[in-house]
Amino acid sequence: MKTKKGFTLIELLVVVAIIGLLATLGVIAFRDAQKKARDTKRLGDMRSVVAAFATANNEGTYALCKADCSAAPVAGDLLSASRICNKCGAGGVVDATIINLGNLTDPLSTNVAQGACDGVKTACNYAYTGVAPSLSAYTLSFVTEQTAVPGLGAGAIHSTNQNGIVN
Repeated sequence: MKTKKGFTLIELLVVVAIIGLLATLGVIAFRDAQKKARDTKRLGDMRSVVAAFATANNEGTYALCKADCSAAPVAGDLLSASRICNKCGAGGVVDATIINLGNLTDPLSTNVAQGACDGVKTACNYAYTGVAPSLSAYTLSFVTEQTAVPGLGAGAIHSTNQNGIVN
């Protein structure tokens, strides 16, 4: 009698199903790792901003200005549209931009359509909220992707001010 060598259709389907299940689990784990990495970048950005503002404020000769150093930013402006300058204001002579905050954007800000997060134009980016910001008094909002970020309360919208990350 001759024996046939090879796999049956059922055996092949079982192997393909197992490989598909493992690939799905891998993609899910990778997506969660990406979210954690983006949230870590957000927290690092906020800590850096607090440190930069505190250093500039302690020097006493710098001002928080819009990107063109024409005026101070107002509530609702994006952090990325700000700079720390020697002087700002209408007709002011700008010696130099000390710190350009233009690169401080949310990791998803370039990949998300305007207003796609929660209907607010600044929801997917770092934005000033509350009072008119200065180096000594400001509040910044930022959004995390995970509802439970270690060290922060549950929820996606958080804020930071001159005292550090608040919630």
